[in-house]
Amino acid sequence: MADLVLSPIADATIAKVISSATKQINLAVSWKAELERLHSKLNMIHTVLQEVESKQVEGPAVKLWLKKLRDVARDAEDVLDEAVYERLKQEVQTQKQMMKVCLCFTFFNPFIFRLQMANKIKNLIASVDEINEEANQFGLQFRLATREPRSNPQTTYSSPGYCPTRVIGREDDVSKIVDLLIDPNNEESLSVISVVGMGGLGKTTLAKSVQNHEKIVRNFGKTMFICVSEDFDVNKILKEMLESLTKKGCSIQNQATMVGEIQDLLKNENYLLILDDVWNEEPLKWEALRGCLLEINKNKVSRVVVTTRSEKVASIMGTLRKHMYPLQGLDDKQCWSIIEQRAFGGSSVPNLELEAIGRQIANKCRGVPLVANVIGASLRNRRDRGEWASVKNNFDARSSLEDDSKTWAVRVLQLSFDRLPNTTLKQCFAFCSIFPKDWEIEKEMLIQLWMAEGFFQPAPRSSMEDIGNKYFSDLLSYSLFLEEKRDSTGKIKSCKMHDLIHDLAISNSKSETLMLKAGSESNIAHVQHLNLIDAGEMVPTNFVEVARKLHSLFLEGDFLCKMPDSFKRLRILSFGNWRANIKQLPTWIGKMKHLRYLDISRTDIKKLPQFIMKLYSLQTLRFMYCFSIEKQPEGVENLVSLRHIYFSEKSCVPLKIGRLKDLQTLQLFVVSLQEGSRIEELGCLSQLGGELRICDLEHVENYSEAEKAKLSEKIELHKLRLEWADRNTEECNHDEDVLAGLKPPPNLRNLTIECYGGEKCPSWMEPSLSESFSLNNLVGLKILKCEKLKSMPIMIGLSSLQQLRIQNCLELTRIGDGAFAFPVSLRQLRIWSCPRLETIGESISTLTCLEELHVFRCEDLRPIPSVNGLSSLKKLTIQFCNSVVSLPSGLSSCTALKELTMDGCPNLISIFEDLKDLHSMVELNIVNCENLSIPEESFSCLICLEYLGVGGFSKELEEFPYLNSIHHLHASLQELRLYGWEKLMYLPPQIQHLASLRKLNICDFNQVEALPEWLGSLLSLQSLEISNCAKLKYLPSAQAMQRLSKLQNLLIIDCRELQGICEKKKTGLEWFKISHVPNIQIDFKPIQ
Repeated sequence: MADLVLSPIADATIAKVISSATKQINLAVSWKAELERLHSKLNMIHTVLQEVESKQVEGPAVKLWLKKLRDVARDAEDVLDEAVYERLKQEVQTQKQMMKVCLCFTFFNPFIFRLQMANKIKNLIASVDEINEEANQFGLQFRLATREPRSNPQTTYSSPGYCPTRVIGREDDVSKIVDLLIDPNNEESLSVISVVGMGGLGKTTLAKSVQNHEKIVRNFGKTMFICVSEDFDVNKILKEMLESLTKKGCSIQNQATMVGEIQDLLKNENYLLILDDVWNEEPLKWEALRGCLLEINKNKVSRVVVTTRSEKVASIMGTLRKHMYPLQGLDDKQCWSIIEQRAFGGSSVPNLELEAIGRQIANKCRGVPLVANVIGASLRNRRDRGEWASVKNNFDARSSLEDDSKTWAVRVLQLSFDRLPNTTLKQCFAFCSIFPKDWEIEKEMLIQLWMAEGFFQPAPRSSMEDIGNKYFSDLLSYSLFLEEKRDSTGKIKSCKMHDLIHDLAISNSKSETLMLKAGSESNIAHVQHLNLIDAGEMVPTNFVEVARKLHSLFLEGDFLCKMPDSFKRLRILSFGNWRANIKQLPTWIGKMKHLRYLDISRTDIKKLPQFIMKLYSLQTLRFMYCFSIEKQPEGVENLVSLRHIYFSEKSCVPLKIGRLKDLQTLQLFVVSLQEGSRIEELGCLSQLGGELRICDLEHVENYSEAEKAKLSEKIELHKLRLEWADRNTEECNHDEDVLAGLKPPPNLRNLTIECYGGEKCPSWMEPSLSESFSLNNLVGLKILKCEKLKSMPIMIGLSSLQQLRIQNCLELTRIGDGAFAFPVSLRQLRIWSCPRLETIGESISTLTCLEELHVFRCEDLRPIPSVNGLSSLKKLTIQFCNSVVSLPSGLSSCTALKELTMDGCPNLISIFEDLKDLHSMVELNIVNCENLSIPEESFSCLICLEYLGVGGFSKELEEFPYLNSIHHLHASLQELRLYGWEKLMYLPPQIQHLASLRKLNICDFNQVEALPEWLGSLLSLQSLEISNCAKLKYLPSAQAMQRLSKLQNLLIIDCRELQGICEKKKTGLEWFKISHVPNIQIDFKPIQ
């Protein structure tokens, strides 16, 4: 097996060297003849390798021969790389000389270099001759004259195509786990449910399905999904919980601080925490995390779902036997359904013969969906009976009843690896073993790493990035990658590998790749790609010797800064996951001629060192979150091979970046008047793609200057943000001209315009006025803080627009009226803080795809247009709109409406009768609408309502109105928030019949002195919050409070009379009434 693992690696390396040699032949002069001889002999070796693969020639001698061949190929690769580097160096020096209009002395001696290169190539030819001679010993014959050469593997094979799959066979499991999580009889404040099963059964997929279940969304205010894996680090878990809640990175290291932050973010909401893929068998680690969760858990009900392969792990984490959920395998029929779906993508099986073989394969999958998924994907678009039969026979040969489940799965999954269509794709997959298990792999970064390793070269009509994207999609299609995240436009951002797939990658890269943790011992003599985790200042044994051979080095440690120049072959160097106090980079980095990928993110360097500017082969440079950089980098124009540059701070924008003609990624550009930072720097960067943010556009004077950025020609650009600085309005005279000149490319999918000072939008935003140009692909549009903007563009022609957000446009008076109609594709419309907005046009009624309408702080807005016919509308929110007098008509036609909020609309008078027809309503908020009148029977038909916030009505009323029909919600309503006012003397008695109520919030009942006795009839109540009730002194009787046996959380805020009594802990009658409640907080401070 080891021979066959080495063979594709050697084959891919040889193919890469042949491609490089071909290019050099066309460029070389002095050593062209030698290169042609080397090229010919490498082609012969390539043919021999194909025979080794096709005949599956094995044995110790072949293994040794393959290793020698691989080493010679790498030597050849290094020599050719060096030639490229010296050529690039000459080009840079020549360019500098031309710019200085003088000839400067250089230490580079072309004659000596040519002589050295010729000698190196001759030595390589001798080594290749020796390799060819040894091949004869294995009976391998050269048939170059008769054998068809293998076609370019990068372009000839047919991709199976990525097809997202639905979850099969787990519907009952999801329902049962959801029922366990929302079980009203479970009175524990912190309860653990463990899903236990072997690898590949789909525990992670099941947990995600549970997280997204509608009942979970309704019952838990927040859900957090944390992938734990083998490293059960409490601080890391807390950090990821915090990041999950804030949706951004976290730099906090202190545990107590993180716990406090999580408490503040959760407030009083119940939460679900999913800990995926847990391996921890140390009770103390779980107890440490449990202590933190209990601290967080004050005044909350929380549930923890654990997925693990071990019952011991589940037991250690405090799982009760009734909460242990052993996940079973699928039946053979379900496995066949997965294979059928992956192989045929929803089409019917072409013939009964294939179905019979497929069912036989399904019967051998042992109920493991991962195996069925991967095997099915490897057969996608395959219709030949022989191929299916071959997979079945190989399946039989690799299965053994003696194998444990993990060994069996990896042996069977090897079938999918073997069936990958070319050696390059195999090499790309095997390289992924460099990442830790459960690592979220950023797609763009992975493709750039493949490029840096030279796994593929550009084709005639495809860039390296195009080929890398295709390979990524193929590995996704073969189910070797699992889709993890997409951006707002639907583009895949990252992926993960299942644990067993990761094991498969390791088994196919053991001769190349190693991930080494601090304190662990491993033989690294053969390693080409090394990932040192938590290395600190530890230097692995024999590292200096191995350093000379390394191609890739990822490290979390700073010992490298103290090492001598040992890295002769590095293509990849990454400090990117290390947060150490590295203030200075080692100077030998500037001598690495082969380096193509450099990540120095999160270091504390104060400037980009000049020696980095000598890395002429560098393709990718990352220095994200380098907050200490004080000066704009200079000399970046020397990095003539640079294609991708990443930085996050404005101070890091390089000067003269416009000279990098091949640059494809530049996410931030700051315009200034300084030479090398003007807007025209963007003009030459025709290949820019992805996203681009352009700041400080006030430094652009006019249309012609803006036009020099040539944004419209950057067809690969998908996300664009145009920003001006906050200024006085009189300083915005040129903004209209400038924005007109910044016409984006037609393929743009997201556009944000911020702090623009013009009164109108440019014609390129109005397709009807610009027949030769349209933004037909635009999905998202944000217009923010455009304070002088008086009119919106004609948007009806933006046929793909789904999200529109208009915010802080202080002069805007009309939207969507007449010619300014909305595009029918719109799904989300948010209009915030436009105080002079008077009208939202009737064209809104044509938006049959609209799912959310949110209007906030539009004080002059009077009528809300009819929503009649908006059958897709799910969420309608009107907040702090002082002039609105009625809800929009046509609500009864909004059959999908689930959330309705009317808040802070003091002149709202009536809610139409059709409110009671909204049978799908789940959440309703009617708050601080002082003059509102609600029909008495409004609640009678809202049979699905689970959340109700109501109150803040006329201050003249002495009793709470409109609740006479609320008893109809006794089976559905789970959370109620009541907002009082000054004259109310008591709580509305109608709520005492709400038998399913779990959470009650009482706010602003300032005249109420005692809570009613009937409160004890709310037997399902788990959480009670009382706030801003200044005169409240007494709780219901001890007997009534004792009946609330499920009450877990009591929060008292700003109730000075009551909290003064309750704070006298263990004394006084009021304390006795609540002493049985596990979690009590007064002004957010726990007292029990």
